Amino acid sequence: MFTETKNDHKIEFRGGMYGILLPFVVLFIGIILLSIKGHAMPMAFWVPALAAMLTALIMAQNPTQCADLIIKGMSSEMVSIMLMAWFLAGIVAQLMKETGLIQGIIWLSITIGLKGAFFPAITFLCGCMLSTATGTALGTVIALAPIMYPVGVAMGANPPVMLASIVSAAYFGDNIAPVSDTTIASAYTQGVGVAQVVRSRLKYAFVSAGFATVMFLLMGGTGKNVEPDLSFVGELSPKGLLMMIVPALLIFLMYRGVNLIVAIMSAGSVGIVLGLVSGLLPLSRLLVVDMDTFSVQGVLVEGIMSLVDIAIFAMFLMGLVNLLDKGGFFDALINKLSKYTETHRSAELAVAAIDVILCILTVANSVAIVMEGPIAKKLLVEKHGIARDRSANILDAVSCAAMCLIPYGFAPLLAIMFAAGSGAPVNFSVNAVCLYSFHGWGLAIVMLFAMLTGWGRNFEPAEQIDNKAG
Repeated sequence: MFTETKNDHKIEFRGGMYGILLPFVVLFIGIILLSIKGHAMPMAFWVPALAAMLTALIMAQNPTQCADLIIKGMSSEMVSIMLMAWFLAGIVAQLMKETGLIQGIIWLSITIGLKGAFFPAITFLCGCMLSTATGTALGTVIALAPIMYPVGVAMGANPPVMLASIVSAAYFGDNIAPVSDTTIASAYTQGVGVAQVVRSRLKYAFVSAGFATVMFLLMGGTGKNVEPDLSFVGELSPKGLLMMIVPALLIFLMYRGVNLIVAIMSAGSVGIVLGLVSGLLPLSRLLVVDMDTFSVQGVLVEGIMSLVDIAIFAMFLMGLVNLLDKGGFFDALINKLSKYTETHRSAELAVAAIDVILCILTVANSVAIVMEGPIAKKLLVEKHGIARDRSANILDAVSCAAMCLIPYGFAPLLAIMFAAGSGAPVNFSVNAVCLYSFHGWGLAIVMLFAMLTGWGRNFEPAEQIDNKAG
């Protein structure tokens, strides 16, 4: 049990802000070294994360308080919800794997003559519609990655491009969906209506999505005229297509605004019943206990275990992020960079830079937007008179671009974990997923162009700057 400290909301480190940043330097160096060696996997990230925690305890003036804050960050409500959703999603993914849905979709694709090179582009466009309808980036990855990745790879699609199309699609909708948490956060922190910001940001999103679609078409295949690789698939049969009811139900529930955990658990429960009744899932596969080896297997256990790697890394990371928050680093960062904002261009670039740094440190773009929102409003709207929707668009678009491209971001890591659990070959690291996340690159380039040239920059009527509610 951790103890309460007298100064529970403020922690000091030896060396001031340099001391509080040192654990993250250790973490990032470890991740970079693993990435260079091609070992960028969530379980490998545990080691630099633990080294970062040890560094934090050494640098903290009060190690006990430091440990308490790490534990509180690891046990936050956001982490609990995220992990619960992932574990349930792992069960659904394992269920789809065992009941033959992947084999059914591959059978259908071969029957209608669909080429693997088109799979990434098709998946991206379908994923864009899904993420826009549901407003959830991780929900889109959960719905698509376990099914579309093995199907695309079996049909001859480029494996990392296939996963990147799913990650890209996830953040397309996260950027423009009216029900997205980032859309709502960016709008309300700038004091502007959601409908207005959605309308004003479509031009940026569509230009980037158009670029991404072309790139997925060009890079979607392996560049070889080969027959579909079915070596990892097993016997093809249309019987598994019955299980399409499960992801369809999940998408429908998310579209209706049902809580993500409720939606996943409901879809999973229906899937288990459907699998048992149809004979696609043997009852004996629900739970397998082997007392000879003291091991437990089965659909439920194996589904949860497939995502333990990323869950533990997420807990470690969120514990470290809490130290930055309680140590005052985020406030100091925002105050430091906000000084370099004498022109419209420099102000927008400063807000974008802070946005990227916060996303790198928190790995949660909605959190980054909420943290930076007030200072962005002060710098862009109140100081320079830049329109509120423009300010909101910079916050949201830049953060969504960043989340596509951060190798230890939860969407790329979650996608590669689902890919590994699908049975399809994964002979690449998460770095390749980020490299081919063309919508992320496109959105970053589009927003940089908009800030440098002033494209889309509009201004708030002077009388509304002080009177409009924030």
